[in-house]
Amino acid sequence: MENITGILENHVNSGNLPCAVAGVANAEGTLYIGAAGLRSLDDSQAMTTDTIFAIASMTKAITTVATLQLVEQGLIDLDTPITAYLPDLEHLKVLDGFDDDGKPDLSSPKSSPTTRQLLTHTSGYVYEIWNANGLQSVASEQIDSLFTEGGNGMMAPLGFTPGERWEYGIGIDWAGVIVETISGKGLDVYFQDHIFAPLRMHDSFYKVPEEKEARRAAIHARTEAGLAVIPHLGEPVSGGGGLSSTISDYLRFMRALLNQGTLDGAKILETYTVDMMFENHISDLEVTPGPTQIPALSNDFDMGFGQAAKWGLGFLLHQAQTKSGRPKGSASWAGLFNSYFWIDRENDLCAVIGTQVLPFYDTHAVDMLKDFESTVYNNLKN
Repeated sequence: MENITGILENHVNSGNLPCAVAGVANAEGTLYIGAAGLRSLDDSQAMTTDTIFAIASMTKAITTVATLQLVEQGLIDLDTPITAYLPDLEHLKVLDGFDDDGKPDLSSPKSSPTTRQLLTHTSGYVYEIWNANGLQSVASEQIDSLFTEGGNGMMAPLGFTPGERWEYGIGIDWAGVIVETISGKGLDVYFQDHIFAPLRMHDSFYKVPEEKEARRAAIHARTEAGLAVIPHLGEPVSGGGGLSSTISDYLRFMRALLNQGTLDGAKILETYTVDMMFENHISDLEVTPGPTQIPALSNDFDMGFGQAAKWGLGFLLHQAQTKSGRPKGSASWAGLFNSYFWIDRENDLCAVIGTQVLPFYDTHAVDMLKDFESTVYNNLKN
């Protein structure tokens, strides 16, 4: 994979990004891995290929695999209402808006969400940061922010009736709660026992061990004065985010999916389940961000938005080839701090690239992603 290191270095040396790390692999092994920049702009340690970084919503694909493992065992049915596993959610409400006095207008949903809807962002659960009603609920202190440690943000009402539309939200966080309830293990323990240990993902954690803390990258935010280091946002054990990992570890996770659920003799899923992950599970609904969702997304380069995109189990499914070369049918998603991955079964390829910068979908991070993807596919042609 020629020229990828140069791309990482160019984007970091421009001063627009503090660091970058990337990897490319196929079913047989790693094709490229590289790094550039500094782990922290407050320090002089170089970003290395074994740097541990926050992968945020890239956790969701791992939670999905954990859920599907329990589906294979007959312990979860994807289309059974989640109240069968979480009876405390029996009286869910939908927040339809607010009256003139700011009082919430609540209604009963026509049905309870199913686990499939949790995994496909069609459950009605939303993110307050990308949903106007959800944001108003938090701003008016009617419910805690999802990001308040120890708060009740997970108990927020639904944003819409389950199955009505696609909207990115905390459904996979709730899928993680189901995994914990059914298995009797915290997600950190479940992941270690059933995914990380079998796949030899030795650097993936919710809480980075003290002896590995020195390899951890800092989080940066783009401010008027430039890039600045900010505190880590905590390490919640959650199905929707919170994991830290390395490029090598995440490549091993994706390679297991390229190998139909098995890697180096360790099986984490059956072949038919992996195939199911890459099928459309939202029928005629489309993955389309609303006006308050991810406003920085543009259609000239996208994660599938604007292409009548669909959702599989764990990730977005592209319905057309991207301008940078990813074919129709490939799967992808991202993490809040501008890490991005994709799995291309047609070309037996998976790739991941990351930096540690806020806000999400940062212009400079996306420019690097575009250059990276184009270079990966140009190398395939040569």
